[in-house]
Amino acid sequence: MTTHPSPGDATVEKCLNIGHGFHEYDRATVLEILDKLDHRFTGIPAETVRLELMVKDRDHNDQKVTFEGHVAGMKTVVATATDEDVWVGLAHVRDEFLRQFNDWKDQHRR
Repeated sequence: MTTHPSPGDATVEKCLNIGHGFHEYDRATVLEILDKLDHRFTGIPAETVRLELMVKDRDHNDQKVTFEGHVAGMKTVVATATDEDVWVGLAHVRDEFLRQFNDWKDQHRR
C-alpha cells in the first residue's frame, strides 16, 4: 500500500535548510537524492520538522557531509559521511538518517 503525503505533511523540500558548503544551485540535485525521505514523513506536520544539510571543506580530501534531522518527539538525528564525492556522501547520510529514523519509529511503535 502506498501512502501519499497530505499538503500539510513534512517533505524534504519544505523542511530543508541548505547550509555551509552547499549552494542554492545545488538544491535540485540535493532534493533528488533526498527524495527517498519524503514518504517517511507522511503524517508528520511540516512545522514539526527541520532538516539541516552542510558540508565542511567541500572538494577537499577531508570534506565531511553532515545531515541533521529535528523531528518533534524524537531525538536529533545526525548522520555524517566523509566520501570524496559530495553526492556519494549525501546518499550515505540519507541512508544513515533513514536507518536511525526507522530504528526510532520501530522502538516507539511497541
